[in-house]
Amino acid sequence: MAAEPLFIFDLDNTLYPPEVTLWRIVDARIERYVQERLGVDPESARRIRKEFLREFGTTLRGLMNYHGVPPGEYLDFVHDVPIHEIVPPRPELHRMLSGLPGRRVVFTNGSEAYARRVLAALGVSDLMEGIYGIEFMEYIAKPSPYPYAKLLQATGARAWESLFCEDVRENLLPARELGMFTVWVGGKEETSPAHAVVKDVCDLPGILHRFLEPDISGGSR
Repeated sequence: MAAEPLFIFDLDNTLYPPEVTLWRIVDARIERYVQERLGVDPESARRIRKEFLREFGTTLRGLMNYHGVPPGEYLDFVHDVPIHEIVPPRPELHRMLSGLPGRRVVFTNGSEAYARRVLAALGVSDLMEGIYGIEFMEYIAKPSPYPYAKLLQATGARAWESLFCEDVRENLLPARELGMFTVWVGGKEETSPAHAVVKDVCDLPGILHRFLEPDISGGSR
């Protein structure tokens, strides 16, 4: 691979395992925000969220589009959680990331400030070149193709020299279509749209050869 590779990481349930309850707590706060902002019961809030997720990819975009919700207000509310009390340091993650032969960035539907707090709790802030959150995406979240293309432009990376780690199946599809090497964290081999599946992001070194070594057959990803 001629240029320095770019390693792109989702944040929640990717850089930390799903056993860590952070995302479940944030998700519950999203539901609470919908209930309080729209004045609806829990069942209605869940239905509205499903509709927004199907149409926009995020609850926030639906609330902005249909209810004029200021994104800053929403993000401050749903991310108001004691991250350092919930997310333990991951020295094994630090070792894995520090051994990667290229640049490392975070690409998340969460806010940049939230991502910084999670990275600090994990103990890996020093290893990320950049954080590309929902503000960078102009609130057009994954899996819309737009933020993926914008990320490549911002980093100056080419798709085929980029590896993308993500725990959400649907979010892998645009990356693969662009030509990135895709890794499904915590996914299932039998239903995987990705080039590789790992149980935990710290297992990434075990499949790196498939990304870094050129395809001598001339085939495409």
